[in-house]
Amino acid sequence: MLRRTGAAAFGLPLLLLAAPASALAPLDSAAQARQLAAGTTGDGDITVTNTETVQARLDATGRLQVARLYEQLAFTGTGTTTVVNPTSTAGLRNLDGFGGFTTGEDTMTATVTVDGEKRLRTVSDFTGELPVGVDVRYRLNGEDVDPGRVVGADGTLEVRYTVHNLTARQDEVTYVDGTGKPATTTALTVVPLVGQLTTTLPSTFTAVTSGEANIAGDGRGGTKLSFTMTLFPPIGSDTAEFGYTATIQGGKVPAANVSVLPVSPLTSPSFKGGAASYEGGAESGQALTAGATQIDGNLLALRDGAATLLDGLLQLQDGAAQLSAGLNGEAAPGARQLATGLVTARTGASDLAAGAATADGGARRLADGAASLDAGLTQAGQKAPALLDGLTQVQGGLAKVDQGLATMSATAGGLPTDPRVKPLRDGITALKAGVESARLGAKSMSSSLTSMAAVLDGLGQTQPTLTLAGPGDPRIPAVAGLSQFLTAAAATQSDPVKKATLQAVAAMYTVDTGPVDLGPGLQSLAGVISGGIVPGLWSLQCGMNRTAATTDGLTCAGTSPGLAEGLAGVDGGLTQLLTTIAGSVQGAIGQDADTQANGTLRGGITSLQDGTAQIITGAQSLVSGLGQLQAGAGQLRTGSSQLSSGTSQLAGGAARLSTGTSQLAAGAGDLADGLGGAADGADQLADGLTQAADGAPALVDGATQLSEQGTSVLAETGAQTAADYGVKYAVLEAGAQRTAEESMAYGGPEGAASVTAYSLDLAAVDGAAVSSAGRGITALALFGVGATVATLSRRRLL
Repeated sequence: MLRRTGAAAFGLPLLLLAAPASALAPLDSAAQARQLAAGTTGDGDITVTNTETVQARLDATGRLQVARLYEQLAFTGTGTTTVVNPTSTAGLRNLDGFGGFTTGEDTMTATVTVDGEKRLRTVSDFTGELPVGVDVRYRLNGEDVDPGRVVGADGTLEVRYTVHNLTARQDEVTYVDGTGKPATTTALTVVPLVGQLTTTLPSTFTAVTSGEANIAGDGRGGTKLSFTMTLFPPIGSDTAEFGYTATIQGGKVPAANVSVLPVSPLTSPSFKGGAASYEGGAESGQALTAGATQIDGNLLALRDGAATLLDGLLQLQDGAAQLSAGLNGEAAPGARQLATGLVTARTGASDLAAGAATADGGARRLADGAASLDAGLTQAGQKAPALLDGLTQVQGGLAKVDQGLATMSATAGGLPTDPRVKPLRDGITALKAGVESARLGAKSMSSSLTSMAAVLDGLGQTQPTLTLAGPGDPRIPAVAGLSQFLTAAAATQSDPVKKATLQAVAAMYTVDTGPVDLGPGLQSLAGVISGGIVPGLWSLQCGMNRTAATTDGLTCAGTSPGLAEGLAGVDGGLTQLLTTIAGSVQGAIGQDADTQANGTLRGGITSLQDGTAQIITGAQSLVSGLGQLQAGAGQLRTGSSQLSSGTSQLAGGAARLSTGTSQLAAGAGDLADGLGGAADGADQLADGLTQAADGAPALVDGATQLSEQGTSVLAETGAQTAADYGVKYAVLEAGAQRTAEESMAYGGPEGAASVTAYSLDLAAVDGAAVSSAGRGITALALFGVGATVATLSRRRLL
C-alpha cells in the first residue's frame, strides 16, 4: 500500500509552529485512495513526502531580482512508485544527480524504486507571482536616500520595511445578521499569511531602537532584530510596516530575510482562538439583539399601562376634588339647613306632587327634543370629515394649479427658442433664399435679353431676306415658331403701339413660300425685348429685393420695399411677437412669492391657499366642537329620559316625602355631624390623588425614554455587533478556504496537504559583491529543514 503526506520546507521555527496541524497531519484512508488514483501509482508500502520552498532574491529596496523553486520528494518504504508532481519546468535541474523522471506542461513525473529511503531534489525557475511584496525605505540624517548612499556614511539611519499581502481581493461572504438570518456582503479576503523578517546589524550600528522588533545580541557584537507579521484581517492586516533606527559609523545596509507561510486561521493553534472569538461575538450580538427587543416590547407595554393608570388617576383626582368641594361647601352646611328645611318641606311636599305631574309632561317633551338634537348632531359629525377631505383636496388642487402656472411661466419663457417655432423660422429663411435666387435669375435673364436685343437689332439693320422654297422647306417650322412667339409676346403688351407692331411682325412670318424680309421684324423684336421685357425684369428685381436692385444700379419706382425686405420684417416681427407674448404671459402668471396684492395668477392662488388653510383650521375646530356637542347631546338625551322617568316617580314619592320629612328632620342633625368628618377625609383623598397624578407622567416618560435611549439602542447595537463579528468571521472562513485552494505555488501531488513556504532575501549593500556560496548554503539549509519537517510528518503517521 502506498501512503503519501505533504509538507512545506521552511527555515524559521516560528513559522513551523504557526503552520496548521492539518498541513502535517496524515491523510485518511479515503484521501490516500484518491491520491493513489490521481497522483501516484506503484506497488509496495511507500510514503511520499513533498516539500517545496520559493527562494527569491530582492535588491535592498525590495525589487525582485530572481526567484527559484526548490522542491524535494522524499520516499520511505519498499517498492516502486510513480509520482506526478505539479511544478515549474523552466530551468528544471536534478540536484541529486540521477534521472528517472520526465516533464510535461508544468508537471514532473518520476518513477522511483525504494528500499528504505530515497530523495529526489530539484530546482527550477519560479515563474509564478510572489504572494507578498516588500518595500524598504532608508532615511539618513533626516533625508530619504538610496541604499548606496548609506555605504560609508555616519549619522542616524532609519530603515522602514513595508510587507504587503498581494493576494487581496474583494469577495462576497455570507454571515448571520443580528436577527439570525443569513446575509451577504462584499469584503476584502486574502490567503492568510504569517511571517517573520530577520536581520543582523553589525557592531558599527549602535543605539538601536525599534517599536516593533524583538531585539537580541548575536554574540559577536552585532544586534539581531526579528519582526513577526500576521498578514491577514481581521486578526491582522494585509500590510505590515515596521523598522528600526540606529546610529552608524562607516555605514552599510545589512542583509535581511523575509519568510512567509500560508496558514488556516480556523485550525492553526495560534489563531483559531481569535477566530472562535469572532464567531462567539456574532452569536452574542444575536442573543443581545433578541433579548433587547423583548425587553423593549415589555417596556412599551409598561408605558401603555402607565398611561392608562394616569388617565384613571386624573379622573379620580377630579372626582375627589368635586367630592371635597361638595362636602365642604355644600353637603355639610346643607345638612344643617336640611334639618331646618325639612319642617318646611313637609308642607311643600304636597305642592311638589302637583308640580311633579306637570313636570312629567315637560320632561317627556325635553327627552324628545334631546333625541332629535342628538340625531342631528350625529349626522353633522358624520359629514364633517367629508368637509375636511374636500378642503384638503381643494388645497392639493390649488398646489397643483400653482405648479402648473409655474410650468406655464417657464414654458412661455422658452417660447422664442421653442423647437416648435423652428420650422416657421426655417421656412422664412428658405423663402428669403428662394427670393434671392429668383432675383439673381431675373438679373441674369435681363442681362442676357439686353444682349439678345442688341444682337437682334444689329441683325435687323442688315435687312436680311429669307426665300422659302415651298411647303416642304425645312425652315418653315422655325419661321412659324417665330410667328407664334411674336403673337404670344403681343398678347402680353398693354401698350397698343407695341402690341400692333408685334402682331404685324408676326404676320410677316406666316407665308409658306417666297422671300421673307427679316430685318424689320428683328428690329421690332429687339425693341420689345429691350423696351418691354427687360424693364419688366428690372421691376421684378425691385419687387423681390429693392435694396439689392438699387445696389445693382437699377431705379425702382415708388417707395414700397421688396419681398426680401418684407420677409426680413416678418422674421423680426415674429421674434418680437414671441418675446412680447412670453413676457406678457410670465407677467400675468407672476412669481412664487406673489400675493393677491401683486395682481397675478400665482398671487391669487397663494391667497386662495392661505384662505383654504384657515378654513381647514376652522373646520377642524368645528369637528372638535361637534364631537363635544354630540357627547353633550347624548348625555342630555339620557338625562332627559331619566328625568321623564323620575318625574313620574316624583309625583308618587312626593306624598311619601311628606311623611318621611318628619323622620328626616331628626336624622338631619346626625348627618350634619357625620358630613363634617367626611369632608376632612375628602380633603386628604384629593391631596393624595394629586400627588399620585403628578408622579404618573414621570413613569410614562421614563418608560418611553428607556425604550428610545436604552433598549432600542441596545437592540440596534447588538445587531451591528452581530453583523460586524459575523462579517469578520466570514472573512476568516473565506481565508481558510483560500488557504486550502491557493496555498501551493504550483500545487502538490493531488490530495497532498501541502503548503509552499517563501523565503525572500533582501540584498546587503556594503560595496562588496554578493557571495554566491552563501546563497548555496541557504538553499541547502532550506532542504535540511524540509527533511526535518518530513521526519516529523512520518512520526505523526505512527
